[in-house]
Amino acid sequence: MTRQGRRRRSTFAPAVATLAGAITCAMGCAAAERQQWEDTFAGDGDDAFLVDDDFACFTDRRWADVDGRRVWNVFGGARQAQAVALAVSRAPGEYPVGTVLQLFTFEAMVKRGAGFSPATNDWEYLVLDTSSGSTVITARGTTDVGNVGGTCLSCHGAATAHDSVCFTNSSCRPLPFFVDTEVVPASDERCR
Repeated sequence: MTRQGRRRRSTFAPAVATLAGAITCAMGCAAAERQQWEDTFAGDGDDAFLVDDDFACFTDRRWADVDGRRVWNVFGGARQAQAVALAVSRAPGEYPVGTVLQLFTFEAMVKRGAGFSPATNDWEYLVLDTSSGSTVITARGTTDVGNVGGTCLSCHGAATAHDSVCFTNSSCRPLPFFVDTEVVPASDERCR
């Protein structure tokens, strides 16, 4: 199935996640520590510098569910409506400043102010730890943040017409077959 359609639910992915979690805990299970992050935005316009407590459980009403992906704009109102409408339409376009997109509980992308990062079309990528029941940002950045698949930009960079957003088109590399993209909000530690 293409990236635009629903992915078949994999039974392999939860097993891999459970095994990875068990190995991590065996190596020393400790909650991630909150860090003090410096806001590096140097522009004059609106910006969205998010901190740990800005992120909430996937069932929180601020999140709009668009085909299993979470969409939220920190400024709300017209910007929230614009971000959701663009995600639903799957059309090329630019998300408004303040848009937060999450597919998984452990990653997010935030649309920062104009000029924040031309290389990422002003998106900031964040790695999150939610194992403690709250959100802790463990890494953040633009071209250097990633996961086992590579940098965030190595996938999202291909979707330039869609403002570097992968789930609305087929420009990005498909995720491996064993990655379950159907997020079940009950699996979000922050919802408990």
